[in-house]
Amino acid sequence: MVSQGVGGHEGYSGTPLWKIQQQNAAQREAALQESLAYAAERTRPIVPPNVLAEAVSVGGPSGKPFARHVLVKCLRKVAQNSKVELPATGLFANQAPMGLFALFDGQSSAGDPGPAAAEFCARNFHKKVLENLASLPPGCVSETFVKAALVKSFQELDEELLDTRPDIKDGCGAAVALLLGEHLFTAVLGTCDVTLCEAGPR
Repeated sequence: MVSQGVGGHEGYSGTPLWKIQQQNAAQREAALQESLAYAAERTRPIVPPNVLAEAVSVGGPSGKPFARHVLVKCLRKVAQNSKVELPATGLFANQAPMGLFALFDGQSSAGDPGPAAAEFCARNFHKKVLENLASLPPGCVSETFVKAALVKSFQELDEELLDTRPDIKDGCGAAVALLLGEHLFTAVLGTCDVTLCEAGPR
């Protein structure tokens, strides 16, 4: 079958072949630029938040401390080492610095005081946070969705503790600060409490 265009350069759709080739070239160029931008974002150096965080715990009656601290000064490096791919848009754009600071206190729950629940939470909370942040859809990377991911991390950690460690009878309170770029997200459970300070200009 012979095409109807001049010189036989039109396809069945009536669109000239040169036009189709031009559109394909534009699509390839757009895909290439998107890939290059993605690669550039992923190779941007990881910079930890500019914060100072330290902690100390004293032992309880059993010798183990009732309060456990989690100081992840660069959450992005932990994600990288754990092969967890965090979002790259919204609050996470430009490799926004990330830090996670938490206190789990075995004396701040409704149950009997003890060190076991606090130790379990201290070992596993950052993993839950990373999993839930990594699962955020591309268009859902605002403050609202980061807060929801933080709440979900607490819920999943509680469920995992009850399901996998029925031997642990004590509980714990928690105070958490998640630093993401210029945004600070905080959460408190139980009677646990912390103080945040910001250095003023010199």
